[in-house]
Amino acid sequence: MAEKTLEQRLRIFWAVMIIIILIICGRLWELQIRRGSYFAGLADGNRMRRIRVMPTRGVIYSRDGTELVRSRPAFTVALVPGGIPQNAEEVLEYLSQILCLTSEELQTAIAKGRQNLYEPVRIARDVDLSTVVAIEENRLWLPGVFIEEEWVRDYLYPSFASHLIGYLGIVSEQELQQLGPGYASSDLVGKTGLEAIYERELRGELGSVTVEVNALSRPVQTVSYVEPVPGHSLVLTIDKELQEAAREAFISHTDTLREEGDPPFRGAVIALDPKTGEILAMVSLPDYDPAQLLDARQRSSYYASLIGNAHRPLFNRAVQGQYRPGSAFKPFIAVAMLEEKVVTPDQVFNATGTSESGIRDWVITQGAAPFGPITFFDALAVSSNHYFAEFGRQVGIDKLSVWLREFGFGSPTGMIGVAQEASGLVPDREWKRKQYASYPVYEQAWYPAETELLSIGQGPVDVTPIQLALAYSAIANRGVIYQPTVVKQIIDPEGRVVYEHTPTVKAALDVSKSTWDAVIKGMEAVITHPRGTARRVFEGFPIPIAGKTGSAEVTGQPSHGLFAAFAPVDDPELLVVVIVEHGGGGSSSAAPIARMVFEAYFGIDGRNTMGEGEL
Repeated sequence: MAEKTLEQRLRIFWAVMIIIILIICGRLWELQIRRGSYFAGLADGNRMRRIRVMPTRGVIYSRDGTELVRSRPAFTVALVPGGIPQNAEEVLEYLSQILCLTSEELQTAIAKGRQNLYEPVRIARDVDLSTVVAIEENRLWLPGVFIEEEWVRDYLYPSFASHLIGYLGIVSEQELQQLGPGYASSDLVGKTGLEAIYERELRGELGSVTVEVNALSRPVQTVSYVEPVPGHSLVLTIDKELQEAAREAFISHTDTLREEGDPPFRGAVIALDPKTGEILAMVSLPDYDPAQLLDARQRSSYYASLIGNAHRPLFNRAVQGQYRPGSAFKPFIAVAMLEEKVVTPDQVFNATGTSESGIRDWVITQGAAPFGPITFFDALAVSSNHYFAEFGRQVGIDKLSVWLREFGFGSPTGMIGVAQEASGLVPDREWKRKQYASYPVYEQAWYPAETELLSIGQGPVDVTPIQLALAYSAIANRGVIYQPTVVKQIIDPEGRVVYEHTPTVKAALDVSKSTWDAVIKGMEAVITHPRGTARRVFEGFPIPIAGKTGSAEVTGQPSHGLFAAFAPVDDPELLVVVIVEHGGGGSSSAAPIARMVFEAYFGIDGRNTMGEGEL
């Protein structure tokens, strides 16, 4: 009986053992064969890391080959989210202290990498050696954190053409979707300017390195390496020295105009080659330092200070600023007047100082005597509102608006290398009907007084500085407008030119030679006429120049000062437009700045040629 009981127990034991062995074998088959590749991947994911290698971002050069923006190697603090232990508040707090980041900023950076636990997230770029040493000395207390070398943007000249060049920032979710594969959530991308427009060309192609890591998720050896491809480089049309001279001219002159304690003046300067459309200088003030937007320790506070600044330093006034043109509009009205034959250049007009609709000459507002009998040339030289109001009204709004659009007003210029241009505004009957659609019919009608206002650059008319520059280039070229650009060449990593700008005619105005001759002669008179509005500013200037001053009224505030000119008159090489917000008269605020730009371009010593007291 006992032997039978023992035999039964042995049978049960071996049955259990067989079942256990079958279960173990089944589980081993499940783990090693059926799901073997899955678990092998997990093991490699825990042991092997494939890290993206960022390419060298392309260089941005000035037209003479001077480096303006480049990339340089620097230390970056990276973090692998999957390598951080659970509930590692102490690790993150210690890391935030080393990097001088708030816990919120650090958590935000880490959260961006949660899409891939084993993809390194760049926490702080371009850190100093003391930070590198602090992290390396505390490797045991900072699992998942390591130092890597990365290329960072190096802006060689602080604030140089900052609105044009733009800046880099952490990619947003929307940008990540738009840019597609190849971008990760902690990458830097162009946010504005050329850095944004040519993001894909400048960025280059990613490389990769596969490394084996230890238990602290730190690389111990390299398994494979794929070389990244550097980005393309841009050669700009910008003349470095002229750009710097234009900026300095604006700041130094306007500083003489402001009272102690007042903020610096705002405005824009554009210098271009009218024969090619190439922009040689583009200044918008106030500007900013893009390098400070790359430093994680000050990026947030600096950006907040820019956004909160009432003077809008991030706003590119050269292409987005919309201003009433004031008397700087008169040369274009003059073309319409002559072409529509409502007046002839030698016809004498008695400027009594006040038009039919009450438009007054500036001499009247200052309590001086009216201009009296004047010709077309006199009217441009002394900037008679009465003259242009009278004959502009005779042309009529329907024809004036067409002529103004021929010059490019009312629509973006489509400048190559610049995005988000403002359109400006050329009003007409249809515009007013739409603008006042909910008002009585009589308020929707267009009145002669509105045509007179438009004829002197006042009323509901807006232009951008770049539009004004391009329109004046039509006068300088006697009808031809070239496509504006700030990009001269694009060069690939091998040094090959893959794009080169060639001058392209954007528009050609059908205007008679006699009209161009008269308008240019009138603009010369602005400089040479005894009562020319810019005579004193350009006294002694050795090169023939044609220009026009302007003062655009602003309700309740000082007028904007404007000036546009080109030289030499017979064979224009340089065209300059200056706008000084709330600077007052164009002859006192804007024209002296333009003179300094011309002097810098032609190599003229302004100390010896500028007349006394013209400022």
